[in-house]
Order: sequence, then C-alpha cells, then structure tokens
Amino acid sequence: MTRKDKRKDKAQKTKIRFLEQQPLKFTGAICPINLEEQRERFLKHGKLPQFVLKGSEDEIEQLYHKAKNQIRFDLFGEAEFILKSVKEKYGDAEKYITKQYGERISKEQATEVLQDYIKEHNLDGAMSIIWCNDMAASARMMWVGPNVRSNKPEARNFSFWIRNSTDNVYITEHGIRCLANHEIGTHFFRAFNDGLQPWYSDRRRFGIKGMGSLEHMRAEEGLAAIHTILEAKERFLWGPAMLYYTACKASGMSFKQLFDHLGTYISSKEQRWKYCMRVKRGLVDPNDIGGYGKDQCYFEGAVEILRNIDSIDFGVMMSGKICPDEIPRCKRVARLDCLRVPAFMKNEKKYKKQLQTIANLNGLNQVHPKSSPPAAYIQRLKRGRRIGPASSSGKDAGLVPTRSAFTKSKHDAGLTPNLIKSTLKDAGLVPPSYRGSKISWRSSIFKRMCDRSDRKLTAC
Repeated sequence: MTRKDKRKDKAQKTKIRFLEQQPLKFTGAICPINLEEQRERFLKHGKLPQFVLKGSEDEIEQLYHKAKNQIRFDLFGEAEFILKSVKEKYGDAEKYITKQYGERISKEQATEVLQDYIKEHNLDGAMSIIWCNDMAASARMMWVGPNVRSNKPEARNFSFWIRNSTDNVYITEHGIRCLANHEIGTHFFRAFNDGLQPWYSDRRRFGIKGMGSLEHMRAEEGLAAIHTILEAKERFLWGPAMLYYTACKASGMSFKQLFDHLGTYISSKEQRWKYCMRVKRGLVDPNDIGGYGKDQCYFEGAVEILRNIDSIDFGVMMSGKICPDEIPRCKRVARLDCLRVPAFMKNEKKYKKQLQTIANLNGLNQVHPKSSPPAAYIQRLKRGRRIGPASSSGKDAGLVPTRSAFTKSKHDAGLTPNLIKSTLKDAGLVPPSYRGSKISWRSSIFKRMCDRSDRKLTAC
C-alpha cells in the first residue's frame, strides 16, 4: 500500500466518540434534560418523576395540540394480540427479548459489530459512531449540514448515536445488528438517497409530504421497525406494539398506574420505566391521564406496510424520504440508477417473502376488535395539557408550587431566588405595581407568571 493509499484509508476510517451527555442542540423540545436524575428518583425512592423539558412551555403546548402527537386507538386490537401471543409463548418480556436479540455484550464488542456492518456496506467514513449515556431513545441517526434549501446534500455529516445504558436491549449479540438495520439500513440509506433526488431541496414543488407529517413518520419509522426484526431470532413486532399499547393505556392511567399495569407483560422495572417515560414525559403532572402519542407511528407504519406488501415497490420507496402512496408519482422522476440499499433488500423476492412471514406471524391477516378512546380522555383533551386531573386539588395537580419546591427546582438548574426575581422583572413578567412589594407565593397572579416563565428559565 502506497503512502497516498494509507492517507486515504486513514481519512475514511469511521470515527468513534464517547459522551456523558447529549448536547442540548441535538435534543428535541420534549426531551427531558434531567432524565437520569428522575429515573433514580422513581425507581430507587418511589417518587413520581418531575421532568424538566428542553423546550419552552409554548413549544410543548404546540406539540400536544398537533393531531399526530395525540393518542390513537385504531390498532389497539392488533397490538394487544401481539403482546398476548408473546406472553403466551414466553411468559415474560425479558425471556422473549433474550431469545430475540441474544445475551448482552460489551460496548467494545458492539462497536466492532457496527464497524463490520459499515464496512460490509462500503460506508467506512460516511458517518461517525457516538456512544452517549443520557439519551431518551435507544439510538438515532442524525445529520448536520447546510439547510436543505441550499441543495448541498454532499455537505451533510451523518452520525449514529447509541444510548450506553443497561436497559438498551440492542446492546446484545444479535440486537446490535438489528439496530444497525434500523438506523443505517433504513434511516441512513433513505436520507442518503433522498439527497440524490430532484425533490430534495423543494418537496412541496413535487407534492411530497413534509418530513414532520404523520404520514411520513409512519412510513419512515414503520419500515425501520420492520427492518429491526428482519434478522432477529424471533420476529414479533413486540416493541412497536408495546409502544402503541402503552399510549392507549396511558389515556386512562396515571404514571404509577401505567407502570404497575405494564407488569402484566414486563417484569423489568427499567423497561417499564422507559415505556412510561416516553408517553408521560410531556405532562405537567405525571399523575394525570393522557400522554404523548407520537411513538405510535412505529406500529402504525409497520402494519400499513405489511398489509400492502404486494402493492409497494420497495426499490422506489428506498429512493428517498417518501411514503407508499407517493411511490407511483416519484417513480417517474426519481434517479434510480445510483441508489444505495442495504444488503438485505438486494433480493426483492426474498425480502418480500420475509415480510409476508412477519405479517402472518403477527396476525395482520386477521380481523381484530376495534377500540375507542375513554370518555375521560376525550374530556381531558378539551381541558388543555396544563390542567391536572379533575379529581385533584390545585396543589395535588402540580398547579400551586410551594416556595421550597419552586426554589429547589431553580437551585438545581443553577438559578438563585434573586436571579429568578431579576430575570422575571427584566422580562417584564412582574407588573410594576408588584415590584418591590411583598408578594405571596400562592398569589394566583404570581403563580401564573412563574408558571409561564418556568420552562424558559430552566432551559437557559
């Protein structure tokens, strides 16, 4: 090997990084920034979590008002069927997950598997691998670079983030490759191919749905959910079904009730915490009913794809970030001669046969009973996200912060009472008539001002 070749080989090597904390700029508005602290608070001390979210109150409120983030019930029968089938066959989720993904391996062993996967697909140097201790998700594929409107897809830098935690079921013998099929085999390849297409910088011009639409999320995450179990030892859609089922049950249960109920299927307290946290994280009062239904898109998308295998051209679907119903239109303009696809999709006949096997195993060729949202949940939606349970008093519902609780939360965030008062004044949140006067912390006016500014202060 010449010196030039050595330099080239070194430049293309996949970079590995280790982080204690995920930078705030890479987290979503609804991501808790005190996740590990609250996890310990609940699991070790039995106290309800009090999540501090990255986003402002307005951002969280807007997220909850979007239809795509509200809880849906159309596929509750399908999800429950899968969970009961796994319970009947394996008893406990832990036994099933061990059978599906194998025994736990070290971070170093997992990194080696990922590096081999990347080399197998000729992607060495195309992304970096980042291990992080405090992520809310098991893993995620990200890219940074110029805005899509500048139409410079070649300037994107991709990174594959993995949560380094004992409750990450994918850091196992077979699970790590299944995770690679999800993040690299689906998200990376579709994103990379999307950059080659004429619609990349202007989706609206071609009539293609936006990245944040519910239809797109279903297509993207549904396909990834299928690919996750494609090479697993057991192919039940247990994970996506559990996400869907948990959201449905959250519509009528508090955090603790939901945590206890999930014990029917999951004995591991860490796993139950993870599912409850993801659906209840955006509520002001975790004891409230309802939750965040975004994660239901994994199961919804997978079911839709598996019920329409014969009508989907998967080659075109991998050409970019498009939905199944957009395939016929995109096929006429897509560049298909330069696509990169994962190894498991190169034989389309074999691939479709595997998908049909998964559909049959998960009972998607059967008719399942329909379910309706609880009446209490419908009423809850009308009252707004910030209002606690109807049966609770203001204090119990978390609407009346005591001085000690308010001061403690701000001290934890590095804010002193004096700094809080001065910040409120500078922001114009304290009326002039109240400045310098003694105000009761239980004053209804002051409560509302503190409430509005609370998230802005803690996110600083």
